[in-house]
Formats: sequence, C-alpha cells, structure tokens
Amino acid sequence: MLLSTVSMLLPLFGFQLAASGPLASGMTRDTVHMHPDSATAPARLDSVPVANISFDFGDGLGPSFAARGVELKVASEPAPTPKAQPSTAIQVRFVRAPDTLSAALSDRVASGVRIAEVQAVLPGRAGGPAPVVRLYDAQVVSTHLTMNDDNIGLVQQRLALQESIAQLTGALQDAQRQLDVTESLDKRKLSSSLEVAHARATTDVLTKRLAVEREHLVLVEQQIARWTPIEEEVVLSAARMEMATR
Repeated sequence: MLLSTVSMLLPLFGFQLAASGPLASGMTRDTVHMHPDSATAPARLDSVPVANISFDFGDGLGPSFAARGVELKVASEPAPTPKAQPSTAIQVRFVRAPDTLSAALSDRVASGVRIAEVQAVLPGRAGGPAPVVRLYDAQVVSTHLTMNDDNIGLVQQRLALQESIAQLTGALQDAQRQLDVTESLDKRKLSSSLEVAHARATTDVLTKRLAVEREHLVLVEQQIARWTPIEEEVVLSAARMEMATR
C-alpha cells in the first residue's frame, strides 16, 4: 500500500503547501504543487517568516521560541495485518537556535518521555490569520546540532545591496539635477515637454529601484540578526494533531 503524505513547508521566504507521495524506500514518488495563489504567501519584507513553537511538559505551555524551516508531514501507514485498520503517522521537523531547552529535548530522545502538547503558530499571509498546529502526546525522535555558515552568503548579499544602493543614490542625484536643468530650460522654452517627461520618468524609476533595494537590505539585515553559528534540528512525532487559525 502506498503511503499518502501531506507536507506543509515553510521555506525561508514564504509558506508552501505540497502533497507528496510515499517516503518508503523503493516506492515511486509523485508530487502535486498547489496553485501559488492559494498555497504560497508573498514575501514579507517587514519580518523573517518563522514559526513560534511552545511545549507543554505537563504544567501548561511554556515560553515560545522561534523556529524556521518547519516541515509537517501527515502520512497514512499500511495496516500491519489484513484485518487491522491503517494508522496515521504525524511528524514535524524544524530548526532552532540551541539553548537551555536543548538538554531537555536530548534527554527525552533517550528516555522516550512524551510531551503532552506542542503548539506551533505558523506565519500567515500579511494581515491574515495565523495557522496554529497543535500536536498531542508528542515524542522527540531526534535532535542534532549543525554548523551554520549561512551568514557568509548573507554578508555577501548585504555588501552587494550596499554597493547597489550607493550606485543608485548617485544615479538618482544626477537624474534629479538633470530634471531640474530640463525643467528650468523648459520654462524658458529652450527644451521640449518630451525631454522633461523623459527626465522625470528616469527620476521616478531610479527612486523606485532605490526603495526596493533598501527594503531588500532591511530583510537581509534581519536575517543576519537572527543568524546563529550553531543550529539545532529537532524531529518530533505525535499521536494526534489539530489545526486552526487565530
């Protein structure tokens, strides 16, 4: 029996929903991507998309922490015997910055002690409701630490954007001076209205390009601020799941 798997992915700059085929070795894999309008949220330049996750170890939900690269899989597993009913496997994977919680998670991998509830508030569309996933009777399948060298690419992006902004700023200043001269000549009937319109259009285009590059720089700066040299990948499984919005 083929496994029917539903994966919900939160890549770095958006939210994507995909339906994928089985994960079992040797089986075929089919992927159906949902329409972008219904499945992918536009990139938000005011923040870096992350999920806020909190654990209930038996005394209520604790403080939330930021996680990225969240992947939630719900798969139908074949029944072990012909008369048994198929079961459902629920698994979530995410990446976070290691902290004092890391030791508790590692201990639960070895002991098998379960977490009463895991709540993940996912980033929604700008101005829209935030999806909330609740996992019950969750088990920590694995945790492992990895070195994170993403900052190299981010710093390179920042330098490239800073250089682009400097060039666009100079070009915009030149275009503004040219516009002032052209408008002054036009008042004395020494230039045409076409020349004025062209100079004004050039200024408008450069102004918009400069604004976009500055927004990109803000986004990269936020990513750099969130960067940590070591990341912790956590994989959980759960017996039951609920989804809602807030």
